[in-house]
Amino acid sequence: MTKATAGEPPPEDPRKNQRAEPRPGTAAWWLARENEPARQRRRRSLTLDAVLDAAMALLDTRGAAALTMRNIADALGCTQASLYRHVRNREELVTLLVDRALDVASSVPPDGGDWAEKAAWSARLFREHLLRHPGVASLLRGTERLGPNSLAGVQYSLELFIGAGLSPRLASAAASSLATFIIGSVHLNLGLDMSDPEESRHRRLLYRSRDAAAFPLLVQHADTLAEVSSDDEFEVGLNALLTGFRTLIHNSDLTRD
Repeated sequence: MTKATAGEPPPEDPRKNQRAEPRPGTAAWWLARENEPARQRRRRSLTLDAVLDAAMALLDTRGAAALTMRNIADALGCTQASLYRHVRNREELVTLLVDRALDVASSVPPDGGDWAEKAAWSARLFREHLLRHPGVASLLRGTERLGPNSLAGVQYSLELFIGAGLSPRLASAAASSLATFIIGSVHLNLGLDMSDPEESRHRRLLYRSRDAAAFPLLVQHADTLAEVSSDDEFEVGLNALLTGFRTLIHNSDLTRD
C-alpha cells in the first residue's frame, strides 16, 4: 500500500467512485433497465417470457418458497447461467414476474357504469386474479409496483378518480388505498377457505365454547359470525371505501364552489 507524501492528500479510495446497483423494483432500477443495452442471449429459444412463464407455473403449483433460479432452470431444462442472461438474480426475476402478473389491474370495465361501479368492477377482478394466483399476492409485500403494467394500472385509476372530481393528489391516494385494501384482504385469507362448511362448523364450535363472561358477543352470535365469509368482508370494506371516496368528491365539489 502506498503512503501519501507529506503535504499531499491521501490517495482516493477507488470504491468511492463505484455506484451501487439500484435495488430491483425501484424507480431507479426501472429507468436503468430501460436504458441499458440489450443483453447478449446465446440461446435464442430461451426468452424472458419463457423464463417468466416457468416462474409463474412454479409459483402457482409450489409457492413462493420454491421460486429459485435452480428450480426454474430445471423446469426449463437449461442451466442457471442461461437464466442470468435475462435476469441478474432472483430479486430481479420476482420484480418482473409481479409486474407482469399485475397487467389485469388496467383491464377496461364494461361500458355504462359510473366511476364507483367501474372501481368496484376492477377491484373485484383484481382480487379474483390474486385469489387464483396466491403466490403473486405473497410476493407483493414491500414492492414499489413501478413497472410498465403497474403504471398502466395507476394511469387507469387516476383517470377514474380524477374524472370523478378528485384532485391528482387525492386521486393517487384513493387509488393506492384501494389497491392496499385489495391486496391486504387477500393476504389475510391466504390458505383459508371460509366458504368450506367444515371451517364454518369448527368456527361455530370454537365461538360457542368460549367463556360467556369473557366473550359474550362471540358466544351469543356464534351462528351468525361463523357464516361471515371472506367475500362478505371484502364487499363491506369495498363499499365503505367507495362511500368514503364519494364524500371526498362531494367535499371537493363544495370547495370548488
